[in-house]
Amino acid sequence: MRRRDYWLYSLPVLFVTMPLMMYGGQGNALVNALAFVVLGFVMWASVALNVKRLQDRNRSPWLILITFVPIVGPIFVIVELGILDGTPGPNRFGPDPKGRGEPGEGSKPSQVKPEKDKDTVTIEM
Repeated sequence: MRRRDYWLYSLPVLFVTMPLMMYGGQGNALVNALAFVVLGFVMWASVALNVKRLQDRNRSPWLILITFVPIVGPIFVIVELGILDGTPGPNRFGPDPKGRGEPGEGSKPSQVKPEKDKDTVTIEM
């Protein structure tokens, strides 16, 4: 996941959830239940987003646990997930979301072309 996409999701979610977290406990039971459900979905989506960003950085998804550590977690999220660029080219989690190829290679995508007069298919890289 690209940094741009990460921030386009993270900032609006932050601005929506901050009032819910600050004022959610002050309403009646229905408002509290609704805030709890909304925050649950937001938390689930944020963890999934952070894992995708860690994979773009070619880091283990288990590093998501660092985000739950006070003081260290927010710094880790801002620097590792929000500022640093992903690994250029494909990594062990998949292709580069920016479409960059391996260093030294052209970024020409593989093409599948059928051979003429045969039932087989060749893949050119």
